[in-house]
Amino acid sequence: MKKLFVAFLAFLVVLILKTTAIEPKNDFDCPKAKFSLVSCVGYLTDKVDKPPIACCKAIAGVKSAAPTKADRVAACECLTKVASQFPNLDEARIVSLPKVCGVDIGFPISKQMNCSSIP
Repeated sequence: MKKLFVAFLAFLVVLILKTTAIEPKNDFDCPKAKFSLVSCVGYLTDKVDKPPIACCKAIAGVKSAAPTKADRVAACECLTKVASQFPNLDEARIVSLPKVCGVDIGFPISKQMNCSSIP
């Protein structure tokens, strides 16, 4: 009986380790992304005609911080939530920001983005 219990316990440990090993890890840092995108506010509120270089670098940083699908979904959820909290942001400028900066971040940004549809 004791051997059976030990074997069962060992099986559970292996199963738990295997299950946690295959879970996708989300490393996207939303607070860091929000902080870096502060430089985009002037452009997104129609106060300046083009985004500053720091803003475009921040957009490129979002792309490099989201290499996996799980990271892109997390980035999308982060940016969508932030955008929806500020009613004075110009939706058209939010949508066009990656293109204006010349950066394909792998998903569109908007206040109503469905992040679960990201490839």
